[in-house]
Amino acid sequence: MKDQTNLSPLQKDYAVFLPAISSFFSTYVAKQRLEEFVPQDRIPKGFDRGIEGMNFLNEEAGYFTYKYGLYSAGHAQLDLQKSLVQESMIQDRNRDKTMILGDSGGYQIGKGVIKFDWLNFEGAEATKVRQRILEWLELTADWSMMLDVPTWACDHIHSPKTGLKTFEDCLDKTRYNNKYFLDNRLGQTKFLNVLQGSNWDTAERWYEGVKEFSDPAVYGDKAAEGWAMGGANMCKMPITLRRLITMKFDGMLEGKDWMHFLGTAQLDWSCYLTSIQRIIREQINPNFTISFDCASPFIATAHGLVYTNAQHSSKRWSVIMDKAPDNKALAQRHDIQFPFESEVGRRMTIADICHYAPGMLNKIGKEGKTSWDSFAYALMMSHNVECHIKAVQRANTLMDIEIAKAQPDWRQWRKVKEADKSDEYSEWVPRNILYFDRFVKELFGQPTKEAAFAMIKEADSFLKDLEGARLRGGVTNISDSLFVEVDENGEEEVPWTDDREDTELDKLEEQLQEA
Repeated sequence: MKDQTNLSPLQKDYAVFLPAISSFFSTYVAKQRLEEFVPQDRIPKGFDRGIEGMNFLNEEAGYFTYKYGLYSAGHAQLDLQKSLVQESMIQDRNRDKTMILGDSGGYQIGKGVIKFDWLNFEGAEATKVRQRILEWLELTADWSMMLDVPTWACDHIHSPKTGLKTFEDCLDKTRYNNKYFLDNRLGQTKFLNVLQGSNWDTAERWYEGVKEFSDPAVYGDKAAEGWAMGGANMCKMPITLRRLITMKFDGMLEGKDWMHFLGTAQLDWSCYLTSIQRIIREQINPNFTISFDCASPFIATAHGLVYTNAQHSSKRWSVIMDKAPDNKALAQRHDIQFPFESEVGRRMTIADICHYAPGMLNKIGKEGKTSWDSFAYALMMSHNVECHIKAVQRANTLMDIEIAKAQPDWRQWRKVKEADKSDEYSEWVPRNILYFDRFVKELFGQPTKEAAFAMIKEADSFLKDLEGARLRGGVTNISDSLFVEVDENGEEEVPWTDDREDTELDKLEEQLQEA
């Protein structure tokens, strides 16, 4: 049996990246357990543990292993008996050695992926959906998000379908769902109270409207045990910090052991969240953990992209993706090794990805344009997930190395042109990461909420600079519904936040469920 790579011990005290596991990927593991879904002669010869080796939640069999993940009710099998079979990668995991965060699927309900009776929100059919999601979360997840109604559900695009007209409509419906979840919970999963809002005013109104569901004085031992940061709370740093400071002085971080940031993909934010987690553990709650998720490794694969080499330097700090090899002339080339490093990658040849030769017919009896079959996508997903986890962990390790040498005063920060690197303190780690680590330590040391807010206001320009080119209105290029950003040099980067709606990935998942 070849060596394994266990990435869990390398996590240390970093904020936790959760791969948002695609049902397409988990289905391959589950179906191969039941039958020879993938013929033996199609499985790479280097796979000494078969397809089960792609299951990174399996500490014994995985080619690489990692104990964390997110799985969404929005794409799950909500029939519990079927879920035990079809989602066995998730359901049969060792609960003592893994942690799954369950997404309640509010996004998919708002988008119509999960059918919901909006016209009779409190009626029997809508309650049936609520109850199915609640039962699935109780069965599946260690931590779960309560069923929020995102504020975009009332915009001009979605309002005709949902019937919601205002911000207050979304908040009121979320309050109804929260109460339903807490009143009917069984205690088999811990719940996160989801925060939304597009600016400080709406974020504050939302927080004030839902914080009672996290208050043991109101809900006793049924109160939510943690928080999930959505909307502006999870991506606009001045608002993120004002929210955290408000929670601190409200006592809403004490006893709340998990906080999740929805759809956060950028490497610099993995470091910012680590700095926040550490200071809250030190000053308020030693059991506090921050997590963040993205589906980028899976979405990238659906668009034919492969993770190549992450860049960690003061000049560039990102995961890099490029077009993956896709050439029918490579179909028999088992003499050529898969070129990119990962535990799955070193067990494959290029022909394991480029499976279809000229003239070969696919499963529907046609010759397609691509040399990839559906299994090639699963192989690439495994490679991409490992690369993303490693990139996040390496970013945090480099931060630790550099903050041991330099902790610059954030008051010295100045806005510079991208080409001007005279303000950098490290060849490896961008200056903002070093400034922020010191900033957040000082911030949480402020004696009052008012003093902390004043400090955030003083640092407004610096903090807004942390939000990335996408939120600052910088150069982006969304092509063919792809989530890839293009930087000023025309190079592709993982975006600021992850797109949760992707038609190409949806197509893959639907095709495999029908197979």
